[in-house]
Amino acid sequence: MVMPNKAVTEKIISNSSQTSAKDLESIKLTSADDIRELLKKIYAKHSLLTITIESSDECYGSTIIEINADENYLVIDELYPVAGHELISTGTRISVNANYAGAFVYFTGTIEAIGENARAAYYKISIPEEVQYHQRRNTYRITTSISEPIAVNLVNEEEILIKAELRDISHGGVCLRVNPASHISIKSGDTMPTCLIQVSNERKILSSLNICHVEVVKETGVLRIGAEFTNMSKFDERELEHFIASLERAIIKNIKRIDSRIPIQ
Repeated sequence: MVMPNKAVTEKIISNSSQTSAKDLESIKLTSADDIRELLKKIYAKHSLLTITIESSDECYGSTIIEINADENYLVIDELYPVAGHELISTGTRISVNANYAGAFVYFTGTIEAIGENARAAYYKISIPEEVQYHQRRNTYRITTSISEPIAVNLVNEEEILIKAELRDISHGGVCLRVNPASHISIKSGDTMPTCLIQVSNERKILSSLNICHVEVVKETGVLRIGAEFTNMSKFDERELEHFIASLERAIIKNIKRIDSRIPIQ
């Protein structure tokens, strides 16, 4: 695939014509003007940020609540669920994912300062010097609520039913929680012919899975499984799109928007 030169690429981003650039799979933005322009558009749409903290592989929700171009920083809202906030301190490294104009935006940053008022906390980070922009959306992960678990039924090649819970989901795959069972073996490279995600009583998503990695949580013995979707019908792809969008809306609704803040120094 022939990639466009840097000037053309950055012009595409600045003009917000990304969705028409079908040949673009992955671009690296390094122009400060283009990065600020992209972040401003994410901010204007109140787009969900999916945050991963260096000390955890869990995902948390947030939004951009301020962009200060003059002083080259942005402010993001308190992480949701609130357990994420307890892992944050000055100097904490975070990874930030966002879904904008049908594409995946990724950058990293360091918490430079933490502010707080009666309603919620908020965090200051420098505007990134580099942003990854991908046409593929399968790396944009949305976490699900631990308090409202979503059931997943797996059937392995031996036709054994395995009960699981959904932890996070993307257009390309899932992270699942599976209680340990001595008679069931799940390892990287396995195939699950059937994966049924019970979105609601009326809605389901059906596919097969390729198991990418399996991790045992030491404290509980629970299995954490990462897998990619395979053999998904067009109908179920649409159901997946709708499900991810609904999760995103629910997280944004629960994030504590800050109306009045004490300035972060």
